[in-house]
Amino acid sequence: MKKDRRVARTNRIFIAVNLILSIIWILPVYWAFVTSVKTEKEIYGGITLFPKLFTAENYSTLFSYKDGIAFSWIKNSIQICLITMIVVTVVSVLAGYAFSKLEMLGTKLWLGLVLFTIMVPVQALMVPLYNTMSSLNLLGTVWGMVLIYVTFQTPFCVYMIKRSFDMVPNALREAALVDGASNLQIFGKIYVPLALPGAITVLVYSAYNTWNDYVIALTFGGSTMKTFNIGLVDMLSNDTTLDWGTLTSGSIVGMLPILILFLFLQKYFVKGMMSGAVK
Repeated sequence: MKKDRRVARTNRIFIAVNLILSIIWILPVYWAFVTSVKTEKEIYGGITLFPKLFTAENYSTLFSYKDGIAFSWIKNSIQICLITMIVVTVVSVLAGYAFSKLEMLGTKLWLGLVLFTIMVPVQALMVPLYNTMSSLNLLGTVWGMVLIYVTFQTPFCVYMIKRSFDMVPNALREAALVDGASNLQIFGKIYVPLALPGAITVLVYSAYNTWNDYVIALTFGGSTMKTFNIGLVDMLSNDTTLDWGTLTSGSIVGMLPILILFLFLQKYFVKGMMSGAVK
C-alpha cells in the first residue's frame, strides 16, 4: 500500500513538473501570437493576456511591405529547404546503409572521418568557404546555399541513420540473399521501410536546421538570395515605422512551416530519435 502511494505521489509530481515546463515553453509562443493579432494601441497600452480586438493588420503590413517582398523571401526559404531536405535524406540513407550493412574496405576509417567533420565548427570554415564559393560564382544562388547546408548537415545525419540500420537484424539480409534478392531489392524493399523512422528524423532535422538558419544565409545568401529570416531582420532594422506587431507576426509565419511538418511527422520522429538508444 505504501509503495502504491509513493508511486502515485511520484506520478503526480512528474505530471506537475511536466505541466509547468509545458507552460514555460508555450508562453513565449502564445505571447508572440497574441501580440501579432493586437492593435498597435493595445500593444503599447499595457499587458493583456487576451486581445480585446483581433486584427490581421500586422500580417497585412508584413506581406504588403515593398510590394509583397516577403513572399519572395518565403519562396527562397522553401526552395532551399526542400532541396536540402531531399539531398541530405537521400545521401544519408545510402551512406548509412553502406556503413551499417555492406562489407567495405576501411569502413571504420571512413566512418571515423565522417564523424571527425562533425567536430569542426562552422565558424572556422567561413572565410575559406566564402572564398571558394565566390571563385565558383555560387554566392547568392540556390545551389550554392544548398551545397553548404548539405555539406554541414550530412555527416551527423549519416551517423543518425546508420544507427537505425544497425537496429535491423542482419538475418533479414541473409534470408533475402538466399531467396535470390539483389542488394538493391534488399535495400529498397526491406531495409528502407524498416528504417523509415530514422529517415523521417533526418528529414525533420535537416528542415529545422535549414529553415531556422541565420548565419549561413546571411553570409552566403547576399542580397539576391534572402531567406525569410534574413529578410525579416532587414525589414525591421531598415524601417523605423515597423513595430512589435509586425515582428511577432513575422515570427509566427516563420515558425509555422516547421511546426506543421513536425506535427505531421512527430510519430516517426520520436521513433527515429530512439533508434540505437538501446540494444
